Amino acid sequence: MESLRNCELIIQIEQIESISGGNQKFEVIFSTDNTEKKKLVFDFVWDMRYSIENASINRFCQFRKRLPEGIVNNGIYLVENSDYIKYFAQQVDGTRPIEELKHYIIHDSTDTIIDVLTIKVPILTTA
Repeated sequence: MESLRNCELIIQIEQIESISGGNQKFEVIFSTDNTEKKKLVFDFVWDMRYSIENASINRFCQFRKRLPEGIVNNGIYLVENSDYIKYFAQQVDGTRPIEELKHYIIHDSTDTIIDVLTIKVPILTTA
C-alpha cells in the first residue's frame, strides 16, 4: 500500500503558480503560506503527471487518512511503495534502471497535485 512521508524539503505550499520545463528538467514556482515565492527544480525527470481533477484529489485524500505524525498539510512528499513507479517499471521494461527512482508528490492548498518520477533530489531556491 502506498504511503506518504515528508521529503528532505519540508515547506508549506500555498499555491502552485507555474510548471515549466522539458527534456528531463522541470521547475515548479509556488507561493508559501507567508507569500514567499519559491522555485522547486527537478532534474533527471523520467515521468510526471499534473492534475487538479477529482480522481487525483480523492487519491490524495486517501493518502491523508494514513499520514504519519508530523507531516505537513500541503508540501513536498515522497511516496513509499509507489504504484506509479511499479507502472513505470512495466512500461520501460528494463530499458531504464529504476533502482534509484523516487516518486515525489507536490501538493498545494488548492488541490493541485504534481507527481514526479526522478532519480535526483529536487533543489529549492527563491523565485
